[in-house]
Amino acid sequence: MKAKKFITLDTESTGLGNKALAFDVAYTIATRRDVILSRQFLIREILTDPRVMLGAMNNGEWRDMMGAKLFNAYIPALDASEFRLASWQEFVRVLRDDMATHNVDVFTAYNLPFDMRALSQTQAHILGKGKILEYRPDLLCLWNFSAEIVCRRPTYHKAAEQYGWISDAGNVRTNAEKVYAYLTGNFDFIERHTALDDALIETEILQRLLAAKKPIPYNELDYGAWRKAQKL
Repeated sequence: MKAKKFITLDTESTGLGNKALAFDVAYTIATRRDVILSRQFLIREILTDPRVMLGAMNNGEWRDMMGAKLFNAYIPALDASEFRLASWQEFVRVLRDDMATHNVDVFTAYNLPFDMRALSQTQAHILGKGKILEYRPDLLCLWNFSAEIVCRRPTYHKAAEQYGWISDAGNVRTNAEKVYAYLTGNFDFIERHTALDDALIETEILQRLLAAKKPIPYNELDYGAWRKAQKL
């Protein structure tokens, strides 16, 4: 039987909801055990648009996080030629080619509904309406998958209490950073929050979840996955 191929994608965006335009997109293609490739694209049309980026930096709670990202991560890396700018069309072309070349079966992201919306809105902002993918693979939301088989464990709740992974509202945090910290035992882990760094840790989360040999919630886009983790 052919081994399934998974693409795990992450976006860094200019905001939430209808303000989400992707300025940094990265993905891996992997099997259950191996990473085949990883790519990162800083989207020229978004990152070099002062109106869009200044709007994001002046967007309430988003302001401090955007400023930290831009001045502590992206601008120094661009100056050092560690990152390069790419057009949206280049990103879409390479994404399609990689998916076709490697016969990708499943499209995943940690918060899949958010990333899908950010991609769609960026496509519309730059090129107008149009499909990004040339075919429809199965979809897998890693947040939903994690909430179902990891975040409901008593040991996860114990770790959340011990390390302060509890929100002001009293809910157990279930983001990729905390799930990765729990699964790896690196309880002080902090995400760097660039798309490639996040895509790589989310790929490891995916592989660990698949290794659990539990039912896989393909094509279930649950916008409230975090709620599942509040029940033991």
